[in-house]
Amino acid sequence: MLVNDSLLTGPKSTILIGCTVGVISSATQSIGLTLQRKSHLLEDTLPCPYSRRPPYRRSRWRLGLLLFLLANVVGSSIQITTLPLVILSPLQAVGLVFNSICSAVMLNEPFTRHSLVGTVFISIGAFLIADYGAIPEPNHNLQELLTLLRRKPFLVWMAITGFAVIGLLILIRMLKFQERIERRDDAVRSHFRCPQPKVVRGLLYGSVSGILSAHSLLMAKSAVELLIKAFTSTYADFLKWQTWAIVGSFLFFAVTQLYFLNCGLRICSTSVLYPLVFCIYNITTIFNGLIYFEQVSKLSHAQFSLIVLGTFFVLLGVIALSWRLDK
Repeated sequence: MLVNDSLLTGPKSTILIGCTVGVISSATQSIGLTLQRKSHLLEDTLPCPYSRRPPYRRSRWRLGLLLFLLANVVGSSIQITTLPLVILSPLQAVGLVFNSICSAVMLNEPFTRHSLVGTVFISIGAFLIADYGAIPEPNHNLQELLTLLRRKPFLVWMAITGFAVIGLLILIRMLKFQERIERRDDAVRSHFRCPQPKVVRGLLYGSVSGILSAHSLLMAKSAVELLIKAFTSTYADFLKWQTWAIVGSFLFFAVTQLYFLNCGLRICSTSVLYPLVFCIYNITTIFNGLIYFEQVSKLSHAQFSLIVLGTFFVLLGVIALSWRLDK
């Protein structure tokens, strides 16, 4: 995508700071996720299930969660205020490289030919999705946001994603049921078996987390728009219950996506899970913007084709990394 020089507003030092913070926050987020995954793995090695502690009682898991939240809240805030969208979006893909490194170093996962191929595919795909899916969005007041929320296309889109989440959770329950049956009766394994059921369940959890994370971002951006309006013009919007409903929706999506992400981390490697979450999150975010902000006309056929190509590359990379773990 060609970048117009006028888009790179602000002094070079500000952009340099934003990029530096972006790289550091991506590394911090990857370390945080890997620490959470390592905490789950170490706890699973305990012989007695009853002696295993819940995540919030483990210092390693708490440290990982703190780093993850710190990178997301502080790092994202600084990047949003210092970087234009054309730089901010592709910079997100750096986290996938750090994630692959952390998995190899901290979790002792093998870095094979499949790892290299998968990482390259994922990096290319993530760059295509983030770069060509970046569309600037205007600011709105509460009334405009409520009008956008009530539009039929957006309600249909939210219903579709809601049914998708429910369907994924049903599949997860079915896979759990299958695993229980297999543990009881070995004869069942030869007739009906999902390959790598734990990995598949982890990826399904990651897909749910990616969808909810994108909706969380949408509500967060809406809340931030109202906050900016409050500081620049009037506080009237903050006295209306609809504003707090938007804030409540943001908190709901934020907490649930974090919960399902951790469910995935329990049973699936971060080197496989995180790229899929990234892919689902970015695609859902793109469609959220296109439908919610009525920006379908701003996405060209070429952009759409490159986003689809990027998604294909990410999925190929995830498959390659899954094969590596299987071997």
